[in-house]
Amino acid sequence: MSKKWLLLMVCVIASMLTIVGCSNNSSEQSSSENEGIVETGGEARTIKYMHNRTENEGQPRVVLPMAREYAEANNPNFDVELEVVDQTNTTQRIQLLASSNDLPEMFAYHSDQPLQELIDADLVVDIEEAFKEMGIFDKLNPGAVDLLKQLSGGRGLYAVPMELNIEGFWYNKEIFEANGLEIPTTWNELLEVSETLLENGVQPFAVAGQDRWPLTRYINAYTTRLYGVDAMGRVDSGELSIMDEGFIEATSMVQEMAQKGYFGQGFNAIDYQTANDMFLNGQAAMIYMGSWILGDIHDETRNHIGGPDGVGFFNVPTVEGGVGTLEDYNMNAGFVTVFAKNKFDDAMKDWVQYLYTNYADRALADYGMISGLLVNETPDNVSSLTQAVTEELNNVQSASLWFEAYFDARKKDAAEINVQLLTNGDMSPEEYLAELE
Repeated sequence: MSKKWLLLMVCVIASMLTIVGCSNNSSEQSSSENEGIVETGGEARTIKYMHNRTENEGQPRVVLPMAREYAEANNPNFDVELEVVDQTNTTQRIQLLASSNDLPEMFAYHSDQPLQELIDADLVVDIEEAFKEMGIFDKLNPGAVDLLKQLSGGRGLYAVPMELNIEGFWYNKEIFEANGLEIPTTWNELLEVSETLLENGVQPFAVAGQDRWPLTRYINAYTTRLYGVDAMGRVDSGELSIMDEGFIEATSMVQEMAQKGYFGQGFNAIDYQTANDMFLNGQAAMIYMGSWILGDIHDETRNHIGGPDGVGFFNVPTVEGGVGTLEDYNMNAGFVTVFAKNKFDDAMKDWVQYLYTNYADRALADYGMISGLLVNETPDNVSSLTQAVTEELNNVQSASLWFEAYFDARKKDAAEINVQLLTNGDMSPEEYLAELE
């Protein structure tokens, strides 16, 4: 498995080396932005777009302005209408719409088990086939394509990788310097850093406990350092039990961190955007997140801790006695974009061709966001943080998925709903794992 991931990472790194910076000049647009536009005669068309982020967050803040530009240049009666659905309700919402054969034209979705169910029901577009037909398949990052094909269980490519992320800890450089802290390379050092911060009146971590998955990321981080990058794959194949002593150690560790106050007060009532803002306002020293957070870090209206230069990144520290190394990374493609098969007509194809001919450039230039699509034109200015993330990619030897990557909807709910009980102290580590078992 390590060799397979190494080959994947070579593909990722090769294509990511072209992405070395971000521009703060959002008015500069790639000369290719009008590629793929075909006059359709001005027929009225509203595309329903479902996402877990608002129009000023994440992927929608890139997609929606591009939709307005597309409409202005091509069809004034064209519109993309955003429906915001809380991430914890996304699967249930899509399953409900799928049951009535009324999926939105395009929607953000999980790239693992829930998507496989839609593929098996023949409800979503075969992206490889469609993109090759439109002549834009070469816009996709080969590494991201391989990753998504693995997540589909060998079914093929049915989603667009709007992101390609490494995960780890982002930290406030000023807070670390003020408290005389060094970047931790072992988990024990991470705990020592957290204790020092707490003693000095600084909250160590901002955590979006309300969204649940940020908590299971801590379990996964510890687990992959203990067992290695294939830990959850071995659980899925039956080679390793989720009740093994190492998983008890991992869940006990995360519970202890929460109970000691490292995650702050009321973290299970804090949502994703609030947690990001806490970090970017200097209210917490660290946050565990994927590199999709670069968009917020590069947003001058959001980042109040010195811009990108005020933020540093370090990989998940090693665990004593564990086999995981600092060259191993947790990776994912974030929320992917999927298209309803029964609504993928010529008007949709024309819009999709325009969107993905230009998305990577706009996401990088305007927000410093790294996507799973290839950049046509690298921005002139280089962000030190984007440069650092690119350098981190150069260190990747092998990679792992997230804790729930192999779980079906029922297991995923058990893992994420119960993790709030675990961190609140209302469920023991053994009880938490027994539910999954």
